[in-house]
Amino acid sequence: MSCLTGPLQQSFGFIPSSSVAAPRSQGWNVRQHYKGQISTAQTAQSGNFSCAASAALTEQALSNGAGREQMLGLAQEACAAGHLSENGTAFLEEHRIRGYEVGPDQQTTIVTMANLLQEVAGNHAVALWGRTDAGYATDPIMVDRHLIFAATRIQIRMIKYPKWGDLVQIETWFQEEGRITACRNWIIRNVTTKEEIGRATSSWVMLNTLTRRLAKMPEEMRAKMEYLAPHPSRNSLPPSEIRKKIPDISMPPEIEGPVQVARRSDMDMNGHINNVTYLGWALETVPADVYLNYSLHEVEIDYKSECMAGQTVESLGSHVDEDANGSGMLRFVHLLRRCDESGCYELVRARTTWRPEYGKQQLMH
Repeated sequence: MSCLTGPLQQSFGFIPSSSVAAPRSQGWNVRQHYKGQISTAQTAQSGNFSCAASAALTEQALSNGAGREQMLGLAQEACAAGHLSENGTAFLEEHRIRGYEVGPDQQTTIVTMANLLQEVAGNHAVALWGRTDAGYATDPIMVDRHLIFAATRIQIRMIKYPKWGDLVQIETWFQEEGRITACRNWIIRNVTTKEEIGRATSSWVMLNTLTRRLAKMPEEMRAKMEYLAPHPSRNSLPPSEIRKKIPDISMPPEIEGPVQVARRSDMDMNGHINNVTYLGWALETVPADVYLNYSLHEVEIDYKSECMAGQTVESLGSHVDEDANGSGMLRFVHLLRRCDESGCYELVRARTTWRPEYGKQQLMH
């Protein structure tokens, strides 16, 4: 599998993924060419790569045949928030949970966690390619060709939500995934207890910002991805448990949430509604009694199309009768759509899985 970084818009640095590409052999040859040139690029204290030195293979450096050791010495802006690890194929960052990131029960929400995943992905991109004057951090090849990564699917599975004041560590990495997609993975840990508290994965495609259409990934970019991805590939979630089809919602819908208006403040650095905003809208269709007595265990989101500031969005939902193996879990399907005189257009489809959490209702009052 492979993973990258934001929705049909962003780049989840969360910053998105791919389309078509050079054969694996090219990326493998690039990797082999630089094998063994890593030692002096590691920091003395931890053996991890410093964010101050980019692990990105710039187009110029690659064409000049520079090795990883030299790449890591390229003058790139430091990323104080985290550091590259696993020989530059992964990125680690720690975050202290703030008071405005939790709910009445002092636990973070899924929206907070999604924002943190997106932030860490963005910082990973900064560590690799440095900051840009507009949009998210992006490889120079992509900037020159007006390309960004856009998320098509995100899946987050939480075991336990961190609380106010907790220190969490998020690890992320990306890799190519087939001929036209890439993916970014995350693992979330509680630094104090050393517990693993969540995992996530996402799929991305490459878009041309001028045409807003899917684009092929340049062969040079695919070679870089192959070089910077873990070998062998790593999966944060089992392949059999991802990309499962999300069912349609029968009309009329069982639940109609409030109509949302996309605000200018909802826009991200790529000028589109942020990925996480859609998630918050979709959750407005969850019944109040579920919020009071259950905890959101997993969310799966398919991004279909995008909307702009000022447009109105309808949120619809329905309970799903799926076998939860006697666990008492509940599942809902959510649909966001934009309607105008020409018809209705699906923006997002999501599925949420909720597990019983006894005693939560008392904490909410």
